Amino acid sequence: MALTVNYGTNLVEHHQSTPLTAVNDSFEVHADSSEFTFAAVVTGGANFTLAFESNFNGGTTWFELDTSKNINSNGQYIYFYTGKPSNKIRMRIASISSGTPNVVPHIGVAYHG
Repeated sequence: MALTVNYGTNLVEHHQSTPLTAVNDSFEVHADSSEFTFAAVVTGGANFTLAFESNFNGGTTWFELDTSKNINSNGQYIYFYTGKPSNKIRMRIASISSGTPNVVPHIGVAYHG
């Protein structure tokens, strides 16, 4: 569930959610776009893997947008994507090797019309 959505003058939406902390915790948004950004603010000192996935028909099948990202230190991580049309996109904790991650997800979606 989105806590905030900010709309800018360039038709960019910013979505932020509560922290992801367990395997398969995810944050998804409607995109209907081919240009978006995933950002994660990570604390908790865990070793885990984030997956970035898309959905094309609004159903329950998700496809990998990129190889999963291994995170092993606190910090801010950002990943930009263009040319990948999607109906919905999501950030998901795919696995945890050690510790308990605290991942505040941000998703930006750009619209050009």
